[in-house]
Amino acid sequence: MLYSWNQPWINHAYTNLQLTLFGVGCVGWVIAYYFVARMIRRRQFVEIPWGAVVANIAWEFVWGFIYGSDMGFLFTLGYALWCIQDVFIAYSLFKYGRKQLVNRAVATYFTPAASCAIVAWGVMIYFFVEGHYDTGYGANSGYILNVMMSALYIELVLRHDIRDFSAVVAWSKGAGTALLSVFNFMVKPDMPFLLTLCLVTLLLDITYVAVFYARRRAAAAVPAGVPA
Repeated sequence: MLYSWNQPWINHAYTNLQLTLFGVGCVGWVIAYYFVARMIRRRQFVEIPWGAVVANIAWEFVWGFIYGSDMGFLFTLGYALWCIQDVFIAYSLFKYGRKQLVNRAVATYFTPAASCAIVAWGVMIYFFVEGHYDTGYGANSGYILNVMMSALYIELVLRHDIRDFSAVVAWSKGAGTALLSVFNFMVKPDMPFLLTLCLVTLLLDITYVAVFYARRRAAAAVPAGVPA
């Protein structure tokens, strides 16, 4: 269903518990984005993997400004808020995203590649929803992207300075997604594909937190002035 100003603020077909789980999970990501932005200003490094940034902002635009959540206008506004937060992150990606690249020889092509990726993801997600492959609140497409992001986060933290990554982001994104996964198990028990994505994301997020703290301990054990 396309975005409508006439949709109710909250769809009470969902229980109060379900709405609360989803809402608090979304707040977890608002917190994560805030601390990502703060780390960008401090370190001039975007800790979200660049492949996830371009997909995320496309998803948020499609769901926040085109389709809207069937959970109510309040949640549609939440998606739009994510998108607005992500504008700064995406802008910073064009400035600093080349630092994530393994092969710096392709850095010249980073800006056009990232720009095309945002457009491509937007078109794909739009038609994914149009083809009725998604839930009314974007869970299928969202979790496909989340699995990708959670996996890429592990790869990125393993090869970059641990000081470029935030512990608050590690916990807030992991906890936020976990609450959204509990919500999915409650409202979509008949969708094994989605629930599998939820479990895979949870395992990847737990792995990321473990790797994050292992790298932080290793860095703390290295004498000052010696590369970690």
